[in-house]
Amino acid sequence: AAVTYGNIIFRNIVGTPEKPIIIRNCGGVAHVNGTGLAYSIKTQQSKYFRITGGNVNGVYGITITGGQLGITLDKLSTNFEVDHVQVKDVGFAGIMAKTDPDCDDATIRQHFVMENVLFHNNYIDGAGGEGFYVGNSFYEGMNRACGLRLPHEVHFVKIFNNITKNTGREGIQLGCATRGAKVYGNTIENYGTALLRNQNSGMQLGSGTGGICYNNLIKDGTGNGLIILGLGDNVVYNNVIVNAGDLGIFCDDRISPGPGFQFINNTIINPGTDGIRIYAERVPMNVIKNNVIVNPGAYHTYAYPYTPEDAFVFKLGENVPVKMEGNFFTTDIHEACFMDVARGNYRPTNNSPVVDRGADISADDIKTDFYKKSRLKGAGYDIGAAEL
Repeated sequence: AAVTYGNIIFRNIVGTPEKPIIIRNCGGVAHVNGTGLAYSIKTQQSKYFRITGGNVNGVYGITITGGQLGITLDKLSTNFEVDHVQVKDVGFAGIMAKTDPDCDDATIRQHFVMENVLFHNNYIDGAGGEGFYVGNSFYEGMNRACGLRLPHEVHFVKIFNNITKNTGREGIQLGCATRGAKVYGNTIENYGTALLRNQNSGMQLGSGTGGICYNNLIKDGTGNGLIILGLGDNVVYNNVIVNAGDLGIFCDDRISPGPGFQFINNTIINPGTDGIRIYAERVPMNVIKNNVIVNPGAYHTYAYPYTPEDAFVFKLGENVPVKMEGNFFTTDIHEACFMDVARGNYRPTNNSPVVDRGADISADDIKTDFYKKSRLKGAGYDIGAAEL
């Protein structure tokens, strides 16, 4: 902590699964300032390591300021963990993790997998681009001088309990995560400040990404709350999405070998246009179950052949297979009877019409709600992200 750092690069840091190399602060909070540089911390060709700030008197043990990238884990880095790091005021991504494909065969899908990576308990404030940029955005390949090159897959990534605020683009963007992806417990606020259309969502689960997404709070952004272009095995539940500038959730099946997208027990409040817009027509069945959608902005703008009700769940067409049950839709937030909207408490009160009115989710393996309280407290499941 006594040292004033410019940027730092770690090459060939290789531990073992049982004994990963630990990179951490010593003697208090360590500060890294990459202002005017391409990055603050970079890893290359490293494996089985952890960058951790620990917890120093309630604050993050490593703080990073400036640079185009706060932390970048690239050039075949894999099997790592990043936690308790604060990143602020960077030009592009707060934390980036990927090796883009090039004409070196070691970088492409058939030869490299980034796997067993964890990002948790980090705080990113003021990234000009994404807060987290994990995995490549172009699952179907990138054109290089040697032809079309497929980016590596990401297996068993977990992104949880992080905070992102004031990001120019997405708070969290995850791509090519084909196996075992989990994104949960994150808070994303004030996203899309750069006003770049199609790059201003709270969270993007991009092409080639499957897995589960739950218990995230996404609020106050200029674009969609959540955009999913995944594998079609995506299960999205217990998320609270408030004041999205555009759609609450947008879903399309760019690469979809899976059984379908499932949206269960989410609470979506005041989206700028539709609550959920779903274009996924190549999967066997999509499920929209037990969601609360309040006051979609497009409700009063749709005209024939659409109806105001289409603003709650908008389908691309009749060919989109959707099973809907147990949802609660209203244009008046007072009808939902939340405990304290002003303080962000979206638990229902005793007299709420969502209590005990949800469809059975016993087979969906959802044991707790957004507030980590047990599900099924009464005669039936409650609708929305929170149980009474």
